[in-house]
This record gives sequence, C-alpha cells and structure tokens, in this order.
Amino acid sequence: MPRRDLSLVEQANVLALLRVVRVKLGGNNWRNVELALPIGHSTLAEILAGRAEVSTTIAFRVAKVRDVSLHHVLSGKAIPAGTCRHCGMPSDG
Repeated sequence: MPRRDLSLVEQANVLALLRVVRVKLGGNNWRNVELALPIGHSTLAEILAGRAEVSTTIAFRVAKVRDVSLHHVLSGKAIPAGTCRHCGMPSDG
C-alpha cells in the first residue's frame, strides 16, 4: 500500500473546501483558485480528476486562503455548515 501524506478522508475534506473556495472566488471556473493558491492548472486538474493526491502543501495553501487552521481544513471543520461537499454551494434550507 502506498504511503500517503494525507489520509483519504483528509484529502476529501481539502477537495470539498477547494470547491467552497471556487464558489467564494467567483464560481464557475477554477482560474481564480489557481491564482489564489497558487497552483498550476494541470496540477489542479489532476487532483480534481482523482489522478493525483492532495498534498500537504495544497492543504496548507487552502487554509491560508480561507484564513483557517490546517487542522480545521484536514478535519472538515472549515467547511461551512450547510455547504454541499460536491459543488461548494450553500444548501437551501
């Protein structure tokens, strides 16, 4: 079994928060996320497609952009209540 820096659950939490960041930064494309983190387009595309793992560096950058602790990012506590983990949009009701 390959060694991971982040568990699969931690990676899923970072991905969910990346979707929140996308929505907060303007919604429909990932370019603003790429600029804010900063992260290369191909790297982000590989992560979103599941062909690359979420690194601790990406998790740290997401924490900085959202102004939350790395612990909250990795544990999922940084995802706002009532937010869809799949699209990053606030849920209705």
